[in-house]
Amino acid sequence: MKKNKSFLFIVLIFFLVSFCGSETKKLPEKKTKIPLSVLYKKAYQNFENGSYQNALDDFNKIESDYSYTEWASKALLMKAFIYYDSAKYIEALEHLQRYKKLNKGNKNIAYVEYLSAMCLFDQLNFTGKDQSNTELALRQFQKIIQEYPNTVYAAESKFKIDLVNDQLAAREMYIARYYQIKGRWPAAIQRLNNVLENYKTTIYVEEALHRLVEVHYKLGNFEIAKKYAAVLGYNYNSSDWYKKSYKIIVGKNFENTKKSEKLSFKEKLKKLFN
Repeated sequence: MKKNKSFLFIVLIFFLVSFCGSETKKLPEKKTKIPLSVLYKKAYQNFENGSYQNALDDFNKIESDYSYTEWASKALLMKAFIYYDSAKYIEALEHLQRYKKLNKGNKNIAYVEYLSAMCLFDQLNFTGKDQSNTELALRQFQKIIQEYPNTVYAAESKFKIDLVNDQLAAREMYIARYYQIKGRWPAAIQRLNNVLENYKTTIYVEEALHRLVEVHYKLGNFEIAKKYAAVLGYNYNSSDWYKKSYKIIVGKNFENTKKSEKLSFKEKLKKLFN
């Protein structure tokens, strides 16, 4: 999580810090107010020092007193990041939404979309029954990949999607094992099939196939058990899960054999069960 925040912070500074070291750029200032250059530096220093409330107060002043400058929008983005970094995700999302409405077509929108996705991602609870936030986070990451494919945010989003899917598959496997131990075979089969259908790129596919071999063999569905073992053997011929399945089906220790037919995992599964 710390790595995620470091990435977001570094990118944000790239957008905003140029003002702090600028001595030559002249900006419009109100005589009755704190000069913009002074106020922004003060706000940024408070942020760097971890005085988030003082920083928020200063950025609020920039927004209200200098709303006619580009620094009002930058102050708004800084506030959104401060809320995110403080784990106040609802407030962060509200500010990001307002930024998007006020700055359509802005070059920072891709960053704003990614920060919005991270606000959802950091709230995920993979052990809970309600996975609505998970779906929202996945859709947001997919949106970034589609709309900003050549950005660093697309690459980060792909990684996050894989991570979310691994976590969701792990949860499905945990529940499937529980049902299997309790002898609730249909429920176990449903969860295991869900892993094969929806999380086929995760590391849990091998175990799901083996558990299906176990369950169907236990139920006396020997032909179905053999088919799942064949899929496991074709795709993961040297894995420990296949060795265990082989021992169940054949009744002896595994001996490595080569597969000559070249089909994808999905094609092999479809061929065996059609």
